[in-house]
Amino acid sequence: MATDHTPVAPDSDAEDLAQFGYSQRLKRSMTTFTSFCLAFSMIAITGTLGPLLGPALSMVGGVAFWFWVLAFIGVVWIVLVFMHMAARIPVTGYAYQWTSRITTPYYGWLVAMVGIITFTTGATSIGALFGSIVAPELGLEGTNTEIMWLGIAAVTFCFAINIVGIRYATRFNNGVAIVEIVFTAAVALLLLGGVLFFFKSGGFGLLVDNHGVNGDNSIAIPWQNYVFAATAPIFSLMGWEASADLAEETKDPRRSAPRAMFRAVAVCAAAGLIVMAIFIAAIPTSVPDALEHPNMMFWIVESHFGRVTAVILELIAYASLLGCIVANVAVATRLVYSVSRDGLLPFSEKFGKVSPRWQTPVNASIALWLMCLAVQVVGAGNIFRITSMAVIAYYLTYALTMLGVIVGHKMGRIPEPPKGAGYFGLGKALVPVASIGFLWAMAVVTLYLTPAENHYIIGYFAIALGMGAALAGYAWWALKSGKAKVPVTEVTEEVSARA
Repeated sequence: MATDHTPVAPDSDAEDLAQFGYSQRLKRSMTTFTSFCLAFSMIAITGTLGPLLGPALSMVGGVAFWFWVLAFIGVVWIVLVFMHMAARIPVTGYAYQWTSRITTPYYGWLVAMVGIITFTTGATSIGALFGSIVAPELGLEGTNTEIMWLGIAAVTFCFAINIVGIRYATRFNNGVAIVEIVFTAAVALLLLGGVLFFFKSGGFGLLVDNHGVNGDNSIAIPWQNYVFAATAPIFSLMGWEASADLAEETKDPRRSAPRAMFRAVAVCAAAGLIVMAIFIAAIPTSVPDALEHPNMMFWIVESHFGRVTAVILELIAYASLLGCIVANVAVATRLVYSVSRDGLLPFSEKFGKVSPRWQTPVNASIALWLMCLAVQVVGAGNIFRITSMAVIAYYLTYALTMLGVIVGHKMGRIPEPPKGAGYFGLGKALVPVASIGFLWAMAVVTLYLTPAENHYIIGYFAIALGMGAALAGYAWWALKSGKAKVPVTEVTEEVSARA
């Protein structure tokens, strides 16, 4: 009779965490719904569409909305692999912890460094988007400098929320997610009814109209415009992995995190596609006229329903972007905390410390806040510059994680979840799915690095990775000297034999 080597389910989440070599230090208060709201906030549909709808239309016209389909088809493979891993290694630090345990700590450290760059650029890019839509409403000209300072203010506010506790951060994100879903859906339905029966607008024919640059059909569209027009959906469908990174603050994370990630991506992809299509169809005049309004989304609502409704939508968009920054900050600080807990960064004792008062990694938060300010200044408030940096950083992290999972599976080092129902798994499809995810991630990185306008990013990443190389020397020494140690995940012989 064959012996069942599947791990036995622990009695509590703290005992489950202990199997991975860590004690419970962070406050575990997040539910499945809270985890979903966190992932949803990272995507920030309403907040992202506000500043990016106009630029997308100016690049290629109404056909830009179809990129939502492409973005979902591409990213869903990565989501499935993250779901598989979150059910098996539910530890804060997500991709760093996964790749460290299933490949080598050195490779995991590389993933962590790219991940830290990812979330600092992510928080900074959302701050820039926030500044871009707030500036016109404050009567400002919306210069890059004004956007930069507004972005710095937004990022600082969100770091403060994270420092005082995950409970306040999650309450903020929960409220924002609920209001955003309900109100945006209501406005979209009203606009849909108006387009079908009452409004004099461009209608759904705009969705298949490939306008020239800035709505001028006489101007040919350069190929790189399609890359930039795809920024709205590709940029939006990032960050959902926050649910996996906050595993040690989530109840039943093996089940909660995978569900939250998939639901957030599926809901946001469908909502982004539908909402963007409806708003384009509801343009009351023409595309060239609409492009003259800096906050096109709000202008469309005001044209049909009046100023009060538009102001409410504006406030929701602001809250959506702030919620996204809050989520990015939470994920980034937990990643630094996770790496520091293992002793792989200089001053690890400081960065890996949890405040007894707030039960959050305050020192890690302050260090990352300073990094975000630096990125905001380097980006100089240029929206496409900062968002492109974020897209490339995110997808490099995805690509490195996919590669690590493929190698880890071949080495037979990916553990199985405990006995019980509800644990997501890809089974034999893991390697094919991860391979497709890797190819998609590298395709996105290549596309965003190809346009001449983005070549400056290579220089920024060279500087960042150069600094990372110096830290790599420290990590190597720390591991060799025993000052740092990544706990090993036990894998049964049966799992290794199946690899």
